[in-house]
Parts: sequence; C-alpha cells; structure tokens
Amino acid sequence: MTQEQLALAAKMDRSYVSEIELAKNSASIDVLERIADALDVDPKELFNERG
Repeated sequence: MTQEQLALAAKMDRSYVSEIELAKNSASIDVLERIADALDVDPKELFNERG
C-alpha cells in the first residue's frame, strides 16, 4: 500500500502519513486507530517490532 492509498483510506493527508512514517510528527490515538482500520489490523499491531 502506498502512502497515498493509506492516506485516502484513513481520510488524512498524504504528507501527514509521511511525517508519521519518518517520525517527524507523532500520531494521536484517534489517528492510530484510523491507520489501523485502513490497514485492517488491530491497533496494537502498529506497535509490534518486526525484524
């Protein structure tokens, strides 16, 4: 999924998604829930480290 697709699905600006991804901006709980919904994952999955 591209940033543009995620932004559209989460109803937010693509530049804001980019800033969150690059850690230039933090996200509120509401925004994290919208991102999780757009990705069809449980919000806690956004905090799991992968690697």
